[in-house]
Amino acid sequence: MGGAVKRRVCLAGALCASLLLAACAPYPVVPTDPALPRSRELVDTPFFPQEQYQCGPAALATVLNSAGAGVSPEQVQPLVYLPGNKGSLQAEMLAAPVHYGYLAVPLPPSLDSLLQELSDGRPVLVLQNLGVAMLPLWHYAVVIGYDLDRQLVYLRSGRDRRKVYDIRRFLKTWSRAGHWALVAVRPGEIPVSATAQAYLQAASALERRQRPQAALQAYRAGTRRWPEQALLWAASGNAAYSLARYAEAEAAYRTALSLQPGKPAIMNNLALALARQDCRQTALEVLACAARAAPANPVIDDTLLEIKAMPPGTGGCRAFDCPVPGVGRRP
Repeated sequence: MGGAVKRRVCLAGALCASLLLAACAPYPVVPTDPALPRSRELVDTPFFPQEQYQCGPAALATVLNSAGAGVSPEQVQPLVYLPGNKGSLQAEMLAAPVHYGYLAVPLPPSLDSLLQELSDGRPVLVLQNLGVAMLPLWHYAVVIGYDLDRQLVYLRSGRDRRKVYDIRRFLKTWSRAGHWALVAVRPGEIPVSATAQAYLQAASALERRQRPQAALQAYRAGTRRWPEQALLWAASGNAAYSLARYAEAEAAYRTALSLQPGKPAIMNNLALALARQDCRQTALEVLACAARAAPANPVIDDTLLEIKAMPPGTGGCRAFDCPVPGVGRRP
């Protein structure tokens, strides 16, 4: 969801139920993916009864435990609950799983995405607005199943272990919250409905929390799923470099440049990876190409000084052909 993040306040289960809007369903809701099974329920999904205003910690603990993290709502609460708001914001919900080494990946805002994750065995944390536009009542819950023939969805919600919704009524509450949803996964796992951009953002949170090994595992999985995405290859290179795995970093950077030729930031990082392998001359040629693409770039200037201070090196180094006009190519 774009713009300012809205306040998310959780209600007690009984009050939530009393405020739901009735809905008639003259026509069944039909997903566009014909391969989806007609029904699926993840009956083994953990259940944490919600304390007042604590739907965020309870829902997040539910999906984290389903992904393999043994955490309780009480452990999650300090990471996501904001006492002044009497609730949890989406930003905190997305950031908290990284504390335990897991990724929180936002889903595309569609019923198909939600059902695809469920059919793949993954419960989905959703945000609902159980009120109306002028009087919103925000609530986090976890969708654990559906039945397309009966037009029902099943949730872990509030104090209800198995809350049954008419699918249209659920979609209204979810729509009023912008169809916001996430799933929790281990590094190396990718939600079936995830987009490359959403996955990259989720994986990058591991790097920001100084978990380079987990980040590298996540990025590598991303390059296998979306091999055409240069940014995933570049991110994989960065994670490998931070682990001093310079040959792996070089290979990832070269792949990224094959997909996005002449990108100065990637060439800068490739030069560093080459220099760390005693390939100073090749590294300088890469930097000359980067400088041609981005003149007077202070980052490239600093890298040039760093590499010039290194010993010349005599290792066998793979040549680099500069794709930027005006820079000579090495034979």
